[in-house]
Amino acid sequence: MFDRAFFEQDFLKQVRAFAQSQNVAAPVVELLLDDGSLIYVKRILQVKESWVALNVHDDEERQLFCPYYSIKRLSFYKAPPKSAKSKDLGFVA
Repeated sequence: MFDRAFFEQDFLKQVRAFAQSQNVAAPVVELLLDDGSLIYVKRILQVKESWVALNVHDDEERQLFCPYYSIKRLSFYKAPPKSAKSKDLGFVA
C-alpha cells in the first residue's frame, strides 16, 4: 500500500531512476485509483499524513487531492499509453 513515506522518500527516486534507465526527460506517471480511474500525474504538490495533492493532466490541468488508500497501482511509461486521451503527458520533478 502506498503511504506518505513512499511519496516523501521513494517516489521521486523511482521516477528519476526510470527516466534515466529509459533515457526520457519526463516519463508518464499513471495512477490507477480504486474506482477504476486512470490519472496521469504532472507533479506532486503536497504530501500529508493521509493524502497527496497532485497536479494532473486531464482535459485541462487540475488539482487532485487523493487519499493514499485509493491508489491501487502506480505505473511509469516512456511515452503515453495508447489508452491515454492526450499525448502531451509527462511528470515534472
